[in-house]
Amino acid sequence: MRVYYYGGFEWKGEQMEIEKLTPSEITNLWNSYLTNTMAFWVTKYFITKTQDEELRKVLEYAEEIAKIEVEKSKAFLEDVNHPLPQKFDQHDVDLNAPAICTDDFTAILKYEMAKVANVVYSMSVNTSTRKDIREFYQECSKNSTELTNRFGDLIAKKGLHHPVVHIPTPNQSEKVSKQRFLAGWFADRRPLNSVEIGQLVYNFKSTEMTRTFIKAMAKVTPTKSLQKLFERGVSLYEKHLDIFQSIVSENHLPHLRTWEDQILDSAVSPFSDRLMLYKMHLLASATVGRYGTSLSIAQRRDLASHYSRLMTEVLQFAEDSVNLMIELGFMDQLPMAREKVNHLN
Repeated sequence: MRVYYYGGFEWKGEQMEIEKLTPSEITNLWNSYLTNTMAFWVTKYFITKTQDEELRKVLEYAEEIAKIEVEKSKAFLEDVNHPLPQKFDQHDVDLNAPAICTDDFTAILKYEMAKVANVVYSMSVNTSTRKDIREFYQECSKNSTELTNRFGDLIAKKGLHHPVVHIPTPNQSEKVSKQRFLAGWFADRRPLNSVEIGQLVYNFKSTEMTRTFIKAMAKVTPTKSLQKLFERGVSLYEKHLDIFQSIVSENHLPHLRTWEDQILDSAVSPFSDRLMLYKMHLLASATVGRYGTSLSIAQRRDLASHYSRLMTEVLQFAEDSVNLMIELGFMDQLPMAREKVNHLN
């Protein structure tokens, strides 16, 4: 049994003979390396800005596990002589730049990103073949779950989960007896059920965090093409929020909170254009994943139609962000299958 140590943490795995990585393992490790170099420096920036000692401690934990995951994913790739993508480093973050948001919004942002990491690491466990890599992602998943819980506890203590949505408790469970249960148009529309409410609230909160963060990026970027794309993203997500809130409100549920008042007046960008564009693309990808999950379990036809349409809109926005990344020379190309060779007779 081999024990790996880094930054005071340890995880165990059997010593394995070095072997080629599968395409899924390459993708997982590549993205882990790149994303965690970004997370490390973004978190370091927020640590320098926070005035909240409890938040600082959670951010320091986030910084530490990001450093571990960078080093380990890098080691896996280098062990098989695999090239690394261009990392994010101190040149992508200005630690001396003013704060762009409040401590409360920092906690919300990092809480949402930890939840995204939970999903990504679970998928990485499921799609990796080598035992040592699966064990690595199990440890990553454990760390991200702990981080999610620490941010969740802090957010609850600050009262940032409000309003908390509740619904009546029925006297007994019942069977669905009418086909109109699946309908969702006009007079056939039934009240939302618990799974639909949960998904709407979850999507509203995550999309609102994304909208607010992109709005902050639009405010500070010095590059017109990025500003234009960010502002388009803000408008897109605002429309989605209006749709979610209207459905929630017509079912006599609370008006959900927005966070635009948590953005500060600074016009100085703490992040490079490459980092901001990459971050925005990650947020768009996470949004597509959430909408896809909601679509798959929606039980009212109108909700399924909404999620399908909104997901298509975000996919187009994400594609345009990738095109801009390519245009600006920011995008590293993942390894590809061998090209077809045409043999001449």
